[in-house]
Amino acid sequence: MKKTTSNLVDNRVLVSLGVLLLISLLFLLYQFTRHVDCENANFVVHSDDYMINNVVEYYDNTPGAKSWQWDFGDSTAIDVRQRTMHTYKKPGEYLVKLKINGNCVHEKMITISSISQQVGYLPTIISPNVVTVGETISFNAEKEGGKSWEWSFGETTRTDALGKSPSYVFKSVGDKKITLIVNGDVEHTAVKTIYVAPKTISAKQKIDIKSYEFEKPHTAFSLPMGSAQKDPLVDMMQYIPVSPKSVSKTDSVIAEKKAPEISNEQFKLLLNQVAAEAKTKDDFKDYVCGKFDIPVVANDKKLIPFDQFCQSIAGKKIKITAIRINKDKKNCIQNINVQYKVKKLMIWVKE
Repeated sequence: MKKTTSNLVDNRVLVSLGVLLLISLLFLLYQFTRHVDCENANFVVHSDDYMINNVVEYYDNTPGAKSWQWDFGDSTAIDVRQRTMHTYKKPGEYLVKLKINGNCVHEKMITISSISQQVGYLPTIISPNVVTVGETISFNAEKEGGKSWEWSFGETTRTDALGKSPSYVFKSVGDKKITLIVNGDVEHTAVKTIYVAPKTISAKQKIDIKSYEFEKPHTAFSLPMGSAQKDPLVDMMQYIPVSPKSVSKTDSVIAEKKAPEISNEQFKLLLNQVAAEAKTKDDFKDYVCGKFDIPVVANDKKLIPFDQFCQSIAGKKIKITAIRINKDKKNCIQNINVQYKVKKLMIWVKE
């Protein structure tokens, strides 16, 4: 009888362990299907013109994404659709946040303007840059969809002309600020400054050229002819001492040789090639001036020589998030500070 009770207890334990194992497998499978590589989220924020009352489109195409939470940054309600649209009522900068699967959060700053950024949105004023006071000047304008035209030519505070191609006579000289409002849209007023020059003054009567005395011929100023005389300056020159010819000296200062220039981004590309085993430490010889033991601070916690750092990343899939190189007066790299991650089991981790 005791043996039968023991077998029954053992069977219950085995069944319980089996159920727990099944639940664990189902949980792991659920987590795996919901896994998203947070570093490689693929979402788009797009608008033909980032302007108030214009539509901005939001779309996420991240592999493994099952749920979305869009925060548009303007205190409006959260949107949970994969593809959605939104409009902004006020200009300014907005921080758009996207939470994927309730875990990964990504941000993007967008700027909404009250004026369209599209080329050709403002009216175009066509006129000369310099005109003459008192003359009739013709103006023209270009604006798609223009129906009403209000011109001010800078000499009064009122509207001076209506119509697309008016004419005007300036009454004073100086810089004139021409303004044009199309379809009553005062927020997008076209402005152009032109210069009004004074009228050219011409002579009212002909000048009597015969009344002017012209220059006399050179013979009127010539000295009388005589016998040639020796220039006293010739005798004086033989008593003037002549300084010896100076010997030019070559510059004794030799130009200091410097290492070639390389930026942080270029250095980052070379390190990525080291990780891909397309480059080695020897390819950095000119930049480090032959010193392969310069210190490298990796992820703010590990200090290793440069040659060992190259060996540690060779053959690995790395992602450099930040890098800073410090140089001396000869442009030689003295030390390196780098932030990077290594991909292990489909996850980016810091070493």
